[in-house]
Amino acid sequence: MTELSWPYPTLPHYLRAGLRVVLVGYNPGIDSARAGRYYARPGNRFWVHLSESGLVPRKVGPADDWLLMDLAGIGLTDLCPRPTLRASDLTSDELAVGAVRLAAELATAMPTATVLNGRRLYDVFLRYGLGRGPRDLRPFQWGRQTLPAGTYPGQLWVVPSSSGLASRWHSLRVQLLREIAQAVPAIMPSAVE
Repeated sequence: MTELSWPYPTLPHYLRAGLRVVLVGYNPGIDSARAGRYYARPGNRFWVHLSESGLVPRKVGPADDWLLMDLAGIGLTDLCPRPTLRASDLTSDELAVGAVRLAAELATAMPTATVLNGRRLYDVFLRYGLGRGPRDLRPFQWGRQTLPAGTYPGQLWVVPSSSGLASRWHSLRVQLLREIAQAVPAIMPSAVE
């Protein structure tokens, strides 16, 4: 583990009650922290995939992160707030605390769908945030998760990472985001005025 203290602020949590979808990342990368925007690293495909998904009414990019709640009923947050070069730089304690905090925030916001950006994020969230063990993690499939009754109040989806390093999964990610767009009601224009 590399223990670093970054001079960059963490990103805001764009959460509130009544959202259609909350997109959850692992933690901010350094490029995102420097820019003060979600998924700001040029090689990350998050914004391209979101724009192609049908979840948003127009093309969006990092500068639109704060608009998504009103534009499309979409929130953004991270499991852990600390920016790092790599997600593996996070400590086990940070992951556990982050998952518990995230579960509490999502229980308050109660979005129709929560989308976890990556398999490892799902494992950590289930284990620490929802208190589920290894038997609940297998067999894993991308997409909407079927959890025991009472485990989670809304739809829980897991999509492949949008990182440029996960390029072999990008077409599946877009397909799953399109499925999410079909599974959650569209925001009505009058709701954003």
